[in-house]
Amino acid sequence: MLKKPIFRTIHNSLGSLLLILVITAFGSAANAQGDAPTQLETPDPATNSTSTTGENSGLCERPEQWLWAETYQKGDMTFHGSKVWKAIEKTSGDMPGMNEPPLWELVDDHCFMVDQ
Repeated sequence: MLKKPIFRTIHNSLGSLLLILVITAFGSAANAQGDAPTQLETPDPATNSTSTTGENSGLCERPEQWLWAETYQKGDMTFHGSKVWKAIEKTSGDMPGMNEPPLWELVDDHCFMVDQ
């Protein structure tokens, strides 16, 4: 006689726990989708544009930031002081726009600057 009421009580409790578990699982999955970090596309260095004119091929990226310890060859481009610079000759440690005679020339019409 005691078995039926105990079984029914346990059965109802398990059913309630299962329902709570399912609701929690769906709620967690919905929150996980909203909290997921967005994936950022990393540009392929092979497609980096080196155009020095106002031509925009659809993909124009800012040149790398100028670094004091870097050696730059003639024609290399860099970004320094919110401007794009092109090396006139081989240079190392010479800040763009600071030397006399200049080792860098300002590139006003670089596609990155035109898009700004």
